[in-house]
Formats: sequence, C-alpha cells, structure tokens
Amino acid sequence: MEIRPIIQMLDDPDKSIDVRLYFTRKRINNRYTSFSPSIEPELQKELVKIVRDALAEVVDKEQRNYSPVGTIDGVIEHCAVNGIDSFQEILRSMDEDVAIRRPITSEEIKKLNFYCLKIYIDNAEEMLIFRRVTKFNRLSKGMVGFFVNNDFKKLESDLLGIDKNIDLLVKNNEVLVMNHIALERIFSVQEQFVGKATETLNIVERSNRITNFDQFREDCLGNARIVRALTKILENEERVQQCFENFENVIQVVDIFELDINFEEGNNAIIYEDKSQLLDITRLIRDSFYRSLINSREGIDEGI
Repeated sequence: MEIRPIIQMLDDPDKSIDVRLYFTRKRINNRYTSFSPSIEPELQKELVKIVRDALAEVVDKEQRNYSPVGTIDGVIEHCAVNGIDSFQEILRSMDEDVAIRRPITSEEIKKLNFYCLKIYIDNAEEMLIFRRVTKFNRLSKGMVGFFVNNDFKKLESDLLGIDKNIDLLVKNNEVLVMNHIALERIFSVQEQFVGKATETLNIVERSNRITNFDQFREDCLGNARIVRALTKILENEERVQQCFENFENVIQVVDIFELDINFEEGNNAIIYEDKSQLLDITRLIRDSFYRSLINSREGIDEGI
C-alpha cells in the first residue's frame, strides 16, 4: 500500500475531511456491537493528526505479505480484506441504522475490544483505522478526579483511551498491518487459522503416512504455533499434497537430522507418539529441511 499519497491527502487543506468514531465489542457467534458517539470538529482534527503522524513513522518501511507465523522487526505487512472472514460482519455493526448512538455504560466500556475511525475525504474516499481499546479502570481504592473552575470533581465512570498509535489501516480492500498481533486480536483470525489448519490436516490425512492421526490432529489444533504453521502451509496446497509422495526422502531426512521419529514396519508411515514430535513432523510437511547447493550444508528453514 502506498502510504505517502494518504499522508498528502490528510495534509491537503483543500480536502474536506469527515471523521466518525466507533467503539466495538465482540459478542458470541462472531457477532459485533458498535457504538457511534458524536465527536466535535476539533477532536476530529486531533484524530486525523494522530493517524497522519502514525503513518509518517512507517512511510519508508519495507512492506511484505502478511504471514500467520509472524513478522520481522522493522517490516510492516499487508493483506487483502477478502482474506478476513469477520471483516464484513464488523462493517455491518457500524451501519448507520445498526450502530448504537446512546451513551456507553460503564459495564459496556469494560467489554469493548477496539475502536475504528472512518475517515471520509471529499465525501468520497474512505479509509478505516483500527486500534485496540485502552481501558483505564478506576482505582480499587480511592478515586480519580479532575478540576473544573478550581472545584475538584470525582470521576464516576470508566475511561477509554485513544493514544498516538494505530494498528491497522484499511483502504481500497487492502489492510496495512502496523501491529501484527492486532490483526489477529481485532479480527479474531485465530478461529480462522484453525479452519485453515484443519484443511491442511485433511490433505495430509489422505496421504495415509501418519499413524494415530486423530491424536495428531487434536494435538496440532491445540498448539497455536503449529496451527499458524499449518495455516501458512496451505498457501501452497500443491506442496502439501506432495509432502509425502517421495517417502524415501522423508526417511532420509529423519536419519540425517536425527529426528526422534519412528516408522511402521516396512517404512510406509510415520508413527505419531506424542506432542514432542509436532514441530518436526510439521517441518517435514512443510519441506523445511534442506541441503545447500554449494557447500552441501544441511539446515532447517526456521519459518515456524
């Protein structure tokens, strides 16, 4: 995503900019509730400045495709909106006839997960800014207050914070990911990962090369790191289908790298025994073991 043109639009005094603010909580069954408070023009300007300054900090950073297994320091990511299952449901919660406009109660504040800024430029161009909510709970003892005309007033309700950072920017059906974990938390993609990992496991199961497969599947889906790796593997489905076609190579890799993996009599299948084998078997599926061309150096792609 090109960041500099966005900054230029936000800086352009001739552009008409309108901002709407939504606070959102996730409910059960992947449903969302959004509250839409009114915001004064001066606050809108401050919010736009927060977005503009946050983008300026990453304008020259390298961008890469989003990877479920993690990101690299100093690099930001991007992905397509259509790859996020919950996105449309979140947008629906912000529709004009759906978003709640009454005051948010103290109990509701405690359940909020994130906020979203909808920024309209010249009543046409639209971008969405997402940030996880910062909550300031009241002191367990004592009180929080403020001064009004030299009178100290007790603050009766919980506070919400909007800081100088942003997590995600959505524009033209593309997501700019400035905080890797925030994408997963805001859009609940961990549940999506489990679905993708299950697809990968279904392909592997059809190879009939792993015994005790039901236990292997259960242990994989109970391990967040393995789930992410299996999700990433599915980006190349053909590679998954081919992972155990040359099974003699699998046996050779296990021998070369001295992996704690045993085979059935006849060397036709891996014997899955316990969770300690999950990482090595996942690496076999991913074809992560290699020998370099020049020095015949043996190594492991540490992508998981």
